[in-house]
Amino acid sequence: MKSLDFLIVGAQKCATTTLFEQLRVHPDIVMPLEKEVPFFTETGLGREEWAAFADHHFGPPGKRLWGKATPQYLCDPSAAERIAALMPDTKIVVILRDPIERSWSHYRMDRRRGTEDRPFADAVRDLLQPETAARNRTLPVPLHEDGFESESAFHVAWSEYGRSLAPYLEHFGPDQLLVLYLEDLASNPTETLDRLLVFLGLEAGFRPPALGKVVHAGGGGNRIPHGARVWLRERALVRKLWHAVPDARRGRMRFLYERWNGAGKSQEESPGLPVELQSTLERHFAADLDRLLRAGIEPPPWADRYLAI
Repeated sequence: MKSLDFLIVGAQKCATTTLFEQLRVHPDIVMPLEKEVPFFTETGLGREEWAAFADHHFGPPGKRLWGKATPQYLCDPSAAERIAALMPDTKIVVILRDPIERSWSHYRMDRRRGTEDRPFADAVRDLLQPETAARNRTLPVPLHEDGFESESAFHVAWSEYGRSLAPYLEHFGPDQLLVLYLEDLASNPTETLDRLLVFLGLEAGFRPPALGKVVHAGGGGNRIPHGARVWLRERALVRKLWHAVPDARRGRMRFLYERWNGAGKSQEESPGLPVELQSTLERHFAADLDRLLRAGIEPPPWADRYLAI
C-alpha cells in the first residue's frame, strides 16, 4: 500500500489553498484535483478503503510524492490518531496566521455563505463564554455534503492552534511536522516554499506560477448570490448535466467556482471590535500561544502582539 507522503492539515483560512495550488503543479508531486476531498474524517477506514480512495484520486503508484490538503483535519481532535494509525510515516504540514485575523476571515466566509447573520462582536462574545467554548472544541467538523453548514461555532475554537496541534505533536515526531506561517508566505514566498520543498525531500528552487499570490483571498460577499446557486441546483436539467461530470472533475469545478465567487467585496474590511472585547480576545489567544511555544514550535511573526499583553 502506498501511503500519503505528506498531508497539509490546516489551519483553515490560512493559505492552505495557496500551498495546494503551488504544490499540485510540481513535476514530482501528485495531488487530487479537488483540494479538500476527505478521507480521515470517518472512523473505521483501513487499508482497503484507502486503496480504493487512492486509486480514484491518485492513480497507480509511482516515484512521485502523494500529497493532500484538508484543513479540517487540524480541527478534528481525532484526525491525528486516525492518520498515524494508518500512515505513521506521513509528513504533516501546518500553516497558521494571526489568530484574530483567522477568526475574522472565517466569520466573513460564513457571512458570505449565508450561515452567519450576527455582528462579529456578538459572535465573539458568545464564543468566549466558557461553557460554549468548551463545547465547540468537541463538535464534529461539518462536511457540507448537502450544501453549506454553519461553521459559526468554530470562529474562535479553530484559531486555538496550541490546542489543535497537541494531538499531532503526540502522534508524529518533530521531524515529521512542519509549521509555516501565512505572514512568511506573503513576505518571503520563495524562502518559505523552499523550506517546504526541502522538508518534503525535494530540491529547493521550484517556482510555480502562483508563487507570491494569494490564491483564495475570500471577500465578504459573493459575486453570484447564494440564492441563485440554490435555484440552479434545484433545476432538474442542470442537476442531470452536473452529475454527468466525473466526480474528480466536479470537485475541481466546485473548488474553482468557490474561489472565484468568494472574491467579492464587502463594506466590512476589519473586525471593528470594541476595545474591551479586543483585549479579551487577545488574552484568550495569548494563553493558547503560550501552549504553542511550550511545545517547542518556532515563535510566529505575530507573537509579540500577544506576548506583550
